[in-house]
Amino acid sequence: MSSFRCSALCLALLSTTISVTAQNIAPPPPVSSLEITDNEIAYHIKWLSSDALEGRGTGTHANDIVAEYIAREFERYGLKPAGMNGTFLQPFEVVTGVKLGNDNAITVKINGKSMQGTLETDFTPLGFSLNGRAKSELVFVGYGISAPTMNHDDYTSPDLKGKIAIAFTGHPTSDDPHTDFASISSLRSKLLFAREAGVAALIIVNPEKDELYPLTFDNSASNSGIIGVNISRKFADAIFAESGLSVKKLTDELATTNGSFPSRRIENTTCRLTAEIQLIRKTTNNVIGLLPGTDSLARERYFVLGGHFDHLGWGQNGSLYKGDTPMIHNGADDNASGTAGVMELAQYFSEHRSRHSILFMGFSGEEMGLLGSGYWVSNPTVPLEKISAMFNLDMIGRMPDSTRKVTAQGSGTSPLWEGLLKKLNEHFKFNLSMVADGQGASDQSSFYLKNIPVLFFFNGLHSDYHKPSDDFEKINISGEKEILQFVAQVMQSSDEETEKVAFTKVKGEAATQMRVFSIYVGTIPDYGANADGFQISGTSPGGPADKAGLKAGDVIMQFGETKVKNIYDYMNALSFHKPDEDVPVIVKRGSDTITLTVHVTKK
Repeated sequence: MSSFRCSALCLALLSTTISVTAQNIAPPPPVSSLEITDNEIAYHIKWLSSDALEGRGTGTHANDIVAEYIAREFERYGLKPAGMNGTFLQPFEVVTGVKLGNDNAITVKINGKSMQGTLETDFTPLGFSLNGRAKSELVFVGYGISAPTMNHDDYTSPDLKGKIAIAFTGHPTSDDPHTDFASISSLRSKLLFAREAGVAALIIVNPEKDELYPLTFDNSASNSGIIGVNISRKFADAIFAESGLSVKKLTDELATTNGSFPSRRIENTTCRLTAEIQLIRKTTNNVIGLLPGTDSLARERYFVLGGHFDHLGWGQNGSLYKGDTPMIHNGADDNASGTAGVMELAQYFSEHRSRHSILFMGFSGEEMGLLGSGYWVSNPTVPLEKISAMFNLDMIGRMPDSTRKVTAQGSGTSPLWEGLLKKLNEHFKFNLSMVADGQGASDQSSFYLKNIPVLFFFNGLHSDYHKPSDDFEKINISGEKEILQFVAQVMQSSDEETEKVAFTKVKGEAATQMRVFSIYVGTIPDYGANADGFQISGTSPGGPADKAGLKAGDVIMQFGETKVKNIYDYMNALSFHKPDEDVPVIVKRGSDTITLTVHVTKK
């Protein structure tokens, strides 16, 4: 079904209408088979990617409806509930957005004249602002960027501590799309630079447009550690005018100085600023069903077959859609295809039973950072040491008939995989690409980081990825059927192992390691963590972080001279260093605080 188009004006009314239509869970496929069939795959994907489900956003009612649908199908196949309290569901809390609190205000007194800003007209707090109050004179700090390694620092003046700073959006070389400044000029970055300079709050102005940034959530529940607000260009001009300045004059001056700008006091000013942002918390669910094994010994070991069922909703976060009209992101391939595959294989294995027990899992929160799978491995419903292997299905619905390209990632995580995959593919004749590393941007990563062998099956990215155009009509149903038959044979062949599948830690570059410019550290972020700092779920074997002694679960509190409150601070902190430096890193490990030295390298 094609994506539904709607104007911003009708969006709220439409959402209410659609939610009502999604109240009734779709009936089971009209024709049910214990084999892997085109009709059932198509039925599941078509319903999961329908407009009625509004893109299955995590924490939405439609997402809950999908969880109930999967649970109903698991029960229909004879699986046992393996969630919490005798159900198929494992609930967990997520932060899905931000909203304005009751205490947001800005007043500027200049030369005896008082100007009070109107919320959402003259100013709005940033979605990751610290809640609090600040009072001080105003100081203009150019672009608000501190990058000593790039010979640029807008915070060199010694009297900035405790002041309220004003900075423009952008960077000194905004016309150059390849400039290194681009990676350190985000609003998050500017607030970090201001915080590290000791200012009390940062006011952001867009010099190009007289508009405010909408209050948005950037998928992190961690605030920036400093008050941050956005004011309109019109309001900024009203403030500057009392000192004989304007946004245009300051912009022109920045251009003539190539962006290198010493901070400038806005004379005779006093600014009072308050900001209050509230996090929107919702409960979502993983769906877990158990098919006990047939062998008295092997049934004590478990295979996990999983895939995430959430997607991007109306595309608020993570969307690659560039249009102005809100549109539903149906996610037919990402990941209605994988969810349908999990259900179809659950039905298949209910007839073709395995010696091992199998946990079939639908994960929520993957698009927000592997939250569902991360929650399960931290709160497992069976002991992790009993998990023999994890098989992940994500985006398996777009195999090109012309190339028959299929990727199996994690082929190096067990000595069993590579030979087995090659042997079974002699029949299927896929253009099979094997990627050794188990770390990557899908749910198998959560299991791999717990030393569990993994295989992640997918068809790769395409032009509709994270766009409203990822629709049912573009799914290759017969191609997905072949992939599911292949996965079934991989699992059945693995089931013949008399011992637990052996695990191998792949030495190499982790897919989500943090690198800025040429700096390589080799830390793997824990996206599901809610820590005051940057928590890691592991390190790339043999990388600088690994050699320095960092471990899974460590929370980086300071990198070099930069205090770290979240992943954004950490990324910016890396930009302050060059290859071959020895950087002191303060880490919280359990109740202990330790200092390690990381020798950062050039990739």
